[in-house]
Amino acid sequence: MTKKITQPILVALTVLLAGVALSPGHASACEMAEVKVAIDNVLDKDPALGKKFRKEFDEGSDSIHILEQLVSEDMRKKVDICRFHVAEYLTKRGFPPPH
Repeated sequence: MTKKITQPILVALTVLLAGVALSPGHASACEMAEVKVAIDNVLDKDPALGKKFRKEFDEGSDSIHILEQLVSEDMRKKVDICRFHVAEYLTKRGFPPPH
């Protein structure tokens, strides 16, 4: 009797664990606080990067694309994950991406 009850429970548990193991999890969550710091560093703390960012923006480049070129590979991935929030923040800072 317990064998008949246990087998469906084991199958359900296996499916649940497989789903959890294959889900993207928190790895793809937007870490906007870190991204804001990186944006502020580019715009305010590093004069050379800020100058390059503003020059390219004034020439018509996409502000998010410029930012992605000026930050590390790791931060580039975070910017991509937070793209919507990055666009809003850059717009508030006066650098809206083209639409």
